[in-house]
Amino acid sequence: MGGPAGLEAARVAATKGHEVTLFEKQNYLGGQLNIASVPPRKIEIRRSIEDLTQACIQAGVQIQQGREADTDSILSLSPDTVIVATGANSFMPPIVGIDDSGVCDAWKVLAGEQKVTGRVVIIGGGIVGCETAEYLAEQGCQVAIVEMSEEVGAGIGITVLPSVLETYRRYGVTQHPGLKVTRIEPNHFQEAQEQEAQKSQQSSHEINIVCKDQQSNIVPFVADFAVIASGARPQIFDSSDLLAQGIEVIEVGDCVKVADISHAIKTAYDAANSI
Repeated sequence: MGGPAGLEAARVAATKGHEVTLFEKQNYLGGQLNIASVPPRKIEIRRSIEDLTQACIQAGVQIQQGREADTDSILSLSPDTVIVATGANSFMPPIVGIDDSGVCDAWKVLAGEQKVTGRVVIIGGGIVGCETAEYLAEQGCQVAIVEMSEEVGAGIGITVLPSVLETYRRYGVTQHPGLKVTRIEPNHFQEAQEQEAQKSQQSSHEINIVCKDQQSNIVPFVADFAVIASGARPQIFDSSDLLAQGIEVIEVGDCVKVADISHAIKTAYDAANSI
């Protein structure tokens, strides 16, 4: 719960004089701000993590990193109020073949947990997909963005969009709106090509990303990797046992509604001020 919403709620509550304990299952704080700071022009976001963390420390928040909050650990503190800020998880759509080894998650790619090279198709042309495309293009990947709606980059600010498009032009990132991915399937090289690839230590595994346009025409892509950037879904926290004990529970940030950082901060600020 140590993302922007959790940190802000903890800061405000502690500043008001409450005794506050913040749980974070990872060994670092910041939540999604860590991956948000990876794409081009976003490094300054790391200052938000540092500022929020220092503000919590100065306010006297007890921070427990590397410890996931569960019912037992929360009840052991005998709290009056629990603010839930579990954030969101990246969404993996029900596409046939999405479990192929060549299919990766944009969040994990930005976090450095998954490595992609060569020809990459980004499935999802929202903000995360577009920023992942920029990041991978600068890493030397040949990138194509496939988006189901008629617009790639919807939601990108008008002051930022020109820079994004310039990056695409410079690195040859192609955009393909109006396409729905129907399946992903392996496309192994012929035996002779596999043997040659093994000798040169290159990947011998290709994938076909099969799409349909709005007229149901098949539009195929061949790639080394597909990266899923299809949005996020709230991370649900079961608070039923806490409520049964008469403990006030308030949910904030993306675990209520997936939105932007300002929404996370505002809902956390309001929640902490309400107790």
